[in-house]
Amino acid sequence: MKKILLRIAGGFMFVSAIISCQDDFLSTTPLSEIAESNVWSSSKLAEAAVLDLYQGTWAGTLTREETTDAFTDQAVFTHPGRGVDGYTEGKMNPSGGYMDMQWFSWTQLYPFIRSANIAIQKLTENEGGLDAGLTKRLLGEAYFMRGYFFTQLMRQYGGIVLLTEPLSLESDAENPRSSFEATINQIISDVDQAISLLEDAPQDKARAHKITALALKSRVLTHAASDLYEPSKVGGVSTLASYGNKALIGYTGGSQEQRWQAAKAASKALLDATSGYKLDYAAPASFEEAKQNYEDIWLQGDKNQDFIWGRMIEGFGYGSRTYPGGDGWSQGPGMVALYHGPNGYHEWAGTTPTEALASKYSLADGTEFDWNNPEHAADPYSNREARFYSTLLFDGAPWKVRTSDVTKFDNFNEIQTGYYTFSDGTIVNGVDTRQGPIEDWNGSRTGYYFKKFADPYLPASWPNNLQKVDAPYLRYTEILLNYVEASINLGQESDAKAWLNKLRYRNGLPDVTESGAALVEVYKRERDKELVNEDARLFDMKRWLEGPYSLDKQVQQTLIQATQKSGSSMTPANYRKSTDDFDYTYRPTDIVFENRVWRDHVYFMPIPQNEIDRDPSLLQNPGY
Repeated sequence: MKKILLRIAGGFMFVSAIISCQDDFLSTTPLSEIAESNVWSSSKLAEAAVLDLYQGTWAGTLTREETTDAFTDQAVFTHPGRGVDGYTEGKMNPSGGYMDMQWFSWTQLYPFIRSANIAIQKLTENEGGLDAGLTKRLLGEAYFMRGYFFTQLMRQYGGIVLLTEPLSLESDAENPRSSFEATINQIISDVDQAISLLEDAPQDKARAHKITALALKSRVLTHAASDLYEPSKVGGVSTLASYGNKALIGYTGGSQEQRWQAAKAASKALLDATSGYKLDYAAPASFEEAKQNYEDIWLQGDKNQDFIWGRMIEGFGYGSRTYPGGDGWSQGPGMVALYHGPNGYHEWAGTTPTEALASKYSLADGTEFDWNNPEHAADPYSNREARFYSTLLFDGAPWKVRTSDVTKFDNFNEIQTGYYTFSDGTIVNGVDTRQGPIEDWNGSRTGYYFKKFADPYLPASWPNNLQKVDAPYLRYTEILLNYVEASINLGQESDAKAWLNKLRYRNGLPDVTESGAALVEVYKRERDKELVNEDARLFDMKRWLEGPYSLDKQVQQTLIQATQKSGSSMTPANYRKSTDDFDYTYRPTDIVFENRVWRDHVYFMPIPQNEIDRDPSLLQNPGY
């Protein structure tokens, strides 16, 4: 009996119970209730079948408590025992030992690839006689989604199994991995097909069209040109250098310069085809305007120019068949504020920022923040660049109205992550600390929380109020940054600086003056800050070979201690952040939680052992 590489999902896909492709188009029921022969002869059913492919995105970074930034220097997951340490301590192995994020998962994406293959096959044949215009659009979307799924897997595993026809019980038992180069070529072929087929498709932030495909092409070619996949750059990484199947994890020939040229051309094609948000400043925006600019991008979601493609809550709904909802506690992107918010708001502090991330934010004038500078260390939360205040919540930061049971601890709606000693010896632990009076097990370990992607206007009342912040998968600024990166790698610094300054002006920062290695560093940290919690840092860390930089250091909290000044009349019952009443000290301190250490095998994920058991032709990645 032949063994098939992948589980074949029953019913092969799902379609709308009530076929309305514009309203809540991903509310789904099994296709097994409808004869397959009818699907591809009905325009509504065929469209619903293709739209179901979008389920394979889940809600991206807004899917769950853990975000991929928690696998890097930029964040930490508060609650142990869920496999995040597979990344941060290098414990992952082919049998598991790591958090498998659905939207990057080998086992969970291949059924969607099979569904895309069925759609491509059926729409190409078009035996049902569907309208030519609709068929062209749906076929373009199917090619795009297959290319997108391949991309998600490529970013994790390198060369993958390139299934371009639906597997069946009669399919060959052996389906080996293709080379990394062949994987990139197949993705670009799919994306180019999508660009051609979707040339006249209406622009839609929830569905693929030409602009979406151009953006994905930029991402793929930027990854392909990066050092992780260039043989001359990985010689110092012993696990990769000694691997016997190098073609699976990178190029074995060709020119990296030519790959950067291709990446730059792809990025420029997108930049020329559309426009970003407020990138026309002639000088740095004011602080308040810059702060609002960044918040607009993620709060306005699909209404913002920068948003190219993502999960739109109004159309996708809170729940789906890949992320079911309805019981109040599994509502995916509607729960993001609950997932990551402060315990003093009865929220869970799932993924929280580290001091390493906070320290990446410069001062408002562009000066690098430095804990060794006494002036900086004395007041680290003042005079920082605008994105610091749009992204992070910290001690004293204004936030939502507290719930009625918490107002006795804080009636000023300000984050409390410090520890306060009053003149009479009373010690008060801030309400948002792990030693505070509200659900201390949900307190941040670092003294920070994420503000980004949390609706600031929605009361902290769960699970009754679900937020409607869209999840971005591709946005204009990422492609701008890709263009800058390619320009730097091609030695075209003036072009790189011109585009990087557009972004910096929007964010209230001055011109870049650095060159050479210093410019590379400015660019990387600019990208880190701009794309926080957007599934970027994990893959940037890898493709830049920055694993040791990111994870060979412990998580730090900022320990905040306040001592009441003589003459202050403030009491523990009415505490608030006040430099008139307290002397503050801030001290970055290692916390004993994850024993963070970088292991080189983490550059590539392990092929799941159960897949290798099904198909021994699959070759494992290095170090496993």
